[in-house]
Amino acid sequence: MEKISDYVLEKKIHKTKNAVTYRGYKEKDFQSVIIKLLNTLHSTPSEIAQFRQEYELIQRLDIGSVVKTIDIIHYKGGLALILEDFDGIPVKDYFRPNEKINIASFLALSANIAATLAALHARGVIHRNIKPQSLLINPETEELKITDFGISALLTHEHDEVYNPDFIRDTLTYMSPEQTGRMNRSVDYRTDLYSLGITLYEIVTGLLPFKSQDPMELIHAHIAMMPRAPVKLDAGVPAMVSDIIMRLLAKNPEARYQNGFGLQADFQECLKQWEEKKRIEPFELGRQDISNRFIVPQKLFGREKEISELISRFEEVANGDKRLSVMVVAGAPGIGKSAMINEIHKPIVARRGYFISGKYEQFRRDKPYSAIIQAFQVLVKQILSESEQRINLWKKNLLSTLGDNGRVITDVIPEVEWIIGKQPDLPVLGPEETR
Repeated sequence: MEKISDYVLEKKIHKTKNAVTYRGYKEKDFQSVIIKLLNTLHSTPSEIAQFRQEYELIQRLDIGSVVKTIDIIHYKGGLALILEDFDGIPVKDYFRPNEKINIASFLALSANIAATLAALHARGVIHRNIKPQSLLINPETEELKITDFGISALLTHEHDEVYNPDFIRDTLTYMSPEQTGRMNRSVDYRTDLYSLGITLYEIVTGLLPFKSQDPMELIHAHIAMMPRAPVKLDAGVPAMVSDIIMRLLAKNPEARYQNGFGLQADFQECLKQWEEKKRIEPFELGRQDISNRFIVPQKLFGREKEISELISRFEEVANGDKRLSVMVVAGAPGIGKSAMINEIHKPIVARRGYFISGKYEQFRRDKPYSAIIQAFQVLVKQILSESEQRINLWKKNLLSTLGDNGRVITDVIPEVEWIIGKQPDLPVLGPEETR
């Protein structure tokens, strides 16, 4: 059997492009462990950093329902993360497919997950990758633990941009609208509650609320579409449980639960009624859902007329108006031009449009066209998050349009090379032509 330092690899239990997970044991005392191997030959620096972050962040957390890290080891040019093994399986596998779900077990588990997220958020940690594979349960003891902290954050708010295709493939199904990077909203701890809503929806119905092989279709669904309520898919799902899940799936974070404690309280009330009466009477949701943080709503006030004009013109273009349309927003510094423009971000993306932006910095005037370059760098990254078919279509159109001048663009916007490939050098021009 293969060994890594003092650890023996026994059984492969999961594999991705850049990592393989094994169940194994420590040779000295036969302690059972989980070993995650990162192949740095195929990994980006950010993925290596995520691997280290998972180890360091969990080391700082003192929460019993978080899978503990034991060690991180350099191995064959890669890294090995050693984690505790408590014989956990993904929560989705705990509830057998095609079998009637045990409502009491589901409610108890849901309340437990909510309490775990509340504990994480109370310590300033946003998980950002909640899905069935990151929520593990021991089938015998029903002990719950959370794992996969590679992309977690210690910030209260931050902006996410979804450009890594492998990350998209693994995580986008469970990602909140704001975490897609297409809503001009910062990401806070309520993103975890949305992702939990997707997970619980899948467990209780056996179906995902949104499913597509096309990343852009999934992003559009998260931003603009509401799924059918679980109770409409399965009459055996209690209406109050269905309402809780739909509240978690609200597009606007302000309309979701505001913390895990409020969510836990509602699940506990459901469980209490179910155990007493085998039914759940209607009650007011969120009675204990009081946020312990002051968060200013990310909403613009008082610019309805201007926003309406911008959206109206976009709708005309989107509906087939062939005229090139340029609208200029002017005003003194600090008056709110950027905030107003960003307010139309969501409606544009909801119509499958591209929203890109760049900014000229007042004290950085040494780089010509910097704002335009920034904007098109964002566009390239958005294109790279689309399906392979769409990327190839962009490649074909760009190469057809640019001809032999592709290097002119890639010299200014190097990211374009990710779509059209490396371009040949341009011919050397004489002094007159260069001028």
